[in-house]
Amino acid sequence: MDARIFLGLFLALHMLLAATMPVSDVGAALRAVWLQSLLLVWLVLIALVLLFVQVAMKRVASPSKVMLRVLRSRRRHYAEGAIFLVALAAMMQVYMILKVAIPQFMPFYADPALADLDAMLFGQDPWRITHAVFGERATRFLDWFYVTPCLIVTAGMTLWACFAKDRAFSRRSVLAITMCWFIIGNWAALALSSAGPIYMDHFYGDARFADLLLMLPPDLTATQTQAYLLENFGEPGFGKGISAMPSMHNALYLLLIWMVHDRFGNGWQLWLAVAFEAVVFVASVHLGWHYALDAIVSAMLVAPIWYVAGRMESWRLPRPVLSQRQARGASPV
Repeated sequence: MDARIFLGLFLALHMLLAATMPVSDVGAALRAVWLQSLLLVWLVLIALVLLFVQVAMKRVASPSKVMLRVLRSRRRHYAEGAIFLVALAAMMQVYMILKVAIPQFMPFYADPALADLDAMLFGQDPWRITHAVFGERATRFLDWFYVTPCLIVTAGMTLWACFAKDRAFSRRSVLAITMCWFIIGNWAALALSSAGPIYMDHFYGDARFADLLLMLPPDLTATQTQAYLLENFGEPGFGKGISAMPSMHNALYLLLIWMVHDRFGNGWQLWLAVAFEAVVFVASVHLGWHYALDAIVSAMLVAPIWYVAGRMESWRLPRPVLSQRQARGASPV
């Protein structure tokens, strides 16, 4: 099966599922679509700027004219990339609707077991290890890193996946990204419904992570965002919804590692991607967003998703076999 056909069917199935979800605030859902549309416009503008810079670096006499010729000559390439970009934007809206609905169908239950397993694996709660190593300055760096560099890398990863010159790689990457968000971010999150360390006290009445709350400065982006998510718990909207296991932050950059390895092998690009994910992993635990297990489970799921996406890309629907007479254009008797 062509990866594009599977992508369309996979996305359509989840769109139908999202349409059945109760939406208490239609205005919030529409605002989410508007914000997503603005992000989409910015991504397209960034893609055009990058193409212009690429052309200009070749020191041609008229970069604008050359860029227009490139756009015309590769119109099928860019048209497919633009369709992928719109598909990923739609996917994010569907993902967020389904994510917000998770506690309605499976109330949070897994946090105590995840916290105990974390402590058993690391000898204590992993956040205690990171806070023993890193002070407040490092905490603020990790808070910044978890937002700004992650946003930039995610945008770059999305554009790369949609517009890569190797269209087979592009189709595989876009399909894998979509499968990660739905399979890991929705279905696995539903099966392992959990809120995360920072919300343990609120949802379970368990003060196990009270010390972590005290160690996180109130002006951190993470602290303010966590309060915002709790205040708007259960409401639709852009970036809303609480779900810890598995970690989509980690899953996305684990997938990036596979993408980079596919293109560059064991080069420096791979180790840069590994280092980036390592910082994301530490930040996700340090800031109370996730248990360490959230990233470990994500790693276990991303690898087979990348493999299956590759198989989907390599499969093709069988073509009808023509007889010799039909092949010559003769009408069958």
